[in-house]
Amino acid sequence: MNNNQLIVESQETGKTTYLFNEIERLISEGVGIIILDSATEHEDKSLLKKVVQKYNNVSVIDMRDEKQIVLDEWNVNGFIDNFMKYFPFHDVLKNKNKIICFDLSYFLEKGHDVFDETNDKELYTYYRNLYNRLANQIVVTLILMEKYGIIKNRFIVMDEIEFPITDYDISKLQEDIHFIASVHPENAFGTFYESFDRIKFRAYQKRKD
Repeated sequence: MNNNQLIVESQETGKTTYLFNEIERLISEGVGIIILDSATEHEDKSLLKKVVQKYNNVSVIDMRDEKQIVLDEWNVNGFIDNFMKYFPFHDVLKNKNKIICFDLSYFLEKGHDVFDETNDKELYTYYRNLYNRLANQIVVTLILMEKYGIIKNRFIVMDEIEFPITDYDISKLQEDIHFIASVHPENAFGTFYESFDRIKFRAYQKRKD
């Protein structure tokens, strides 16, 4: 059963602070946390950086090898059948007693850097697609690891993560793993986000004020 929540708001509206407060609450309740973050600027405001500064039991995973991104629209069934062979299965397994933070900024930044240097839109799109596929691959692996009892009692928190548009809905694989995410309006188009309930964030902010 899906229990996915999504904040869709522009910058400087308190989304990251909300997610960090949720992380603190969940940890106090004994829930395991896995974070996906792609902050490329204002590192002092990054959710990942805030968690690393607050907690000692944290493992940061920053994958930069293009060859390890193997999940795409054409081989999803093959990936599901063999997900234990691929990233990030072993990384999650060896750190499953820690707060796991995935830093997805590398390919996102790489795309911008390449475009600034070459003005090559095709190459920019290539790296952007790698970033989107990496996010998808991590999430599919986490869903399957929970589905088969390899990890339990996990909440996945995602700050500014983009997902691709695909013909398959990975949320249908979900059982008890839960997701909460924040994105800018222009990045809320990924197929996975269609399974998320929108948090009435403006109403929450007014109550808080």
